[in-house]
Amino acid sequence: MTERIDVRIPLPDGIELAAWLFLPDDAERPLPAITMAHGFGGTRYHGIEHIARRFSEAGYAVLLHDHRNFGDSEGTPRQDIDPYQQIADWRWAITYLGTREEVDEQRIGIWGSSYAGGHTLVLAATDRRIKAVYAQVPTISGYETGLRRVPPHEVRALEERFNQDERDQLSGKPPVYVPFVDTNISNVNRQVRLSFLG
Repeated sequence: MTERIDVRIPLPDGIELAAWLFLPDDAERPLPAITMAHGFGGTRYHGIEHIARRFSEAGYAVLLHDHRNFGDSEGTPRQDIDPYQQIADWRWAITYLGTREEVDEQRIGIWGSSYAGGHTLVLAATDRRIKAVYAQVPTISGYETGLRRVPPHEVRALEERFNQDERDQLSGKPPVYVPFVDTNISNVNRQVRLSFLG
């Protein structure tokens, strides 16, 4: 059996990350641990809880957190993806995990999928506390990935829109949001159908 505990991870700037800590009932303590997070735009509610549970059933303490500005974690603007901030915050999640009495701070691993998979590579390369890393389909270059989604002749205009958004925010305007998920199922079906047609 595995126990799931709701925890809050305090960050130096006053923001708190929301997380679940999974603890196996019958494993010898202190436990080896794994820290996990979801990929681009996801939260702990988006299909990886079962992976955390399986790790915990295998004898690990598992910390699964929502990134700042996402899910139940604090932070504004909401749904803002800042890879540098996410990596910095994840370091604090590792620190928090290492302070838990149930955890052996000398045996902490990291797991990430997609965008967070890329973060795990950066963290594993720069944080000696991490003893094992698993990067599932990691994003290696967000810029190169983005270029595959934008026609080449539109890249310069898109970059200018990003720059203008930052200038506007500097003058007090709210950030511009771009839809991440299309809730119109007919558009989703059409996109899937078109991808098969080439």
